[in-house]
Amino acid sequence: MVFIPHGTDAPIYHPPIATLTIVVLNVLLFFATPLVHHYQEFDQAHRRLGHTIVDWAFEGGGYDGPDAYKLQYGAGLKPWQGITSTFLHANMIHLLINMVFLWMFGMIVEGKIGWPRFLAIYFGIALLRGILAQLFCIIFLPNLHTASMGASSVVFGLMGIALVWAPLNTIQVTFAGNRYRVQHEVSEVDIPIYGFAGCFLLIEAIYTLAMLQRHGIIAPTAHTLHLLGAILGLAIGVVMVKRNWVDCEHYDIFSVWAGRHTMKPEERDPEGVARKQAKIVERGVKQIQEILAAGDNPQLAYRAHISMREKYASWSLPEKEFLLIIKQLCDHQHDNDAVTAMEEYLKTGRPKQNQVRLKLASMLVGSMAQPGQAMRTLVAINYDKLSHRERQIYDQISAKAKARSMHNAAENELEF
Repeated sequence: MVFIPHGTDAPIYHPPIATLTIVVLNVLLFFATPLVHHYQEFDQAHRRLGHTIVDWAFEGGGYDGPDAYKLQYGAGLKPWQGITSTFLHANMIHLLINMVFLWMFGMIVEGKIGWPRFLAIYFGIALLRGILAQLFCIIFLPNLHTASMGASSVVFGLMGIALVWAPLNTIQVTFAGNRYRVQHEVSEVDIPIYGFAGCFLLIEAIYTLAMLQRHGIIAPTAHTLHLLGAILGLAIGVVMVKRNWVDCEHYDIFSVWAGRHTMKPEERDPEGVARKQAKIVERGVKQIQEILAAGDNPQLAYRAHISMREKYASWSLPEKEFLLIIKQLCDHQHDNDAVTAMEEYLKTGRPKQNQVRLKLASMLVGSMAQPGQAMRTLVAINYDKLSHRERQIYDQISAKAKARSMHNAAENELEF
């Protein structure tokens, strides 16, 4: 049975340029580098240290030529080998496995942060992994002389980051093989990243603990190097989430644990939503002010106000702009919009109630030819609070409305 991870539903905001470049470089170097593979020495190291096919260790041989680029143990501290060793692979299977998994998890990580930060993380894990492994051997295994190579430790680091950043996103995995040795079958399943990565990390931890129990010491085997890379990746993933250096859209492992991934934005961060809406409202007021300053399209300003009112509960058109909209609508003889705007104004309990009612009554008795409605509008005005000039306007509108009403009534009688 063979399984191949090949896709994900994790959001990809940046094209995986660096990931693809690293994959191509690994393939080119594999075919261009005249490596001499010490298979006999590998078998001896494998039996003694418990290596698997994912990372390879080599014993013996000189520390010059191609060996100088492997991650060497027992030859002192050589930090650059942590990076150079990731571009070396023992055989085609080793290369293929590493590149498939590198593409899968590199795409997820780079897709969230872009290629510059991805390269810093990739080579940072490679460098730290190499330094820590060599230091461990210098201190605890000074007589060990082996070397390892392969990108799988860094891949496990990327796997750890993906586990922190997108645990609930899935990986599409294709399974292919002969079932019961009768027929060839291919099936595809979606596996959550927490399940996929969790199984691999658990396996590496079990192998490492088994080696510790059996030999009483931890050596730089494939399993321990994988686990070390994963630990570095987990640490990097956690730090970047906690410092808000990456936007996981509340689907990171901490948000999922707290249940924030199922919350609405206002539930997750009410203060942040309020601040965002306040900025939007501020921009909306500014746009309306610019339209009114031009003075040639009050209808656009009023429609913008209605749109903001419907979208944002915190929206409130300032008094000055509201009155200016009413004035310009009247000046441009947009009577229906002007009446609608004044009626809205009167429903909001704003300070210029009497003045707006006078304007509305004047329009109703004039161009709108609705004297009865004008009279009902005047009734709501507090006459005692009007200025002398306003009382004169009130009396004129009232008299005109009564005259129009009587005229309309007389015409109706004649028609009858």
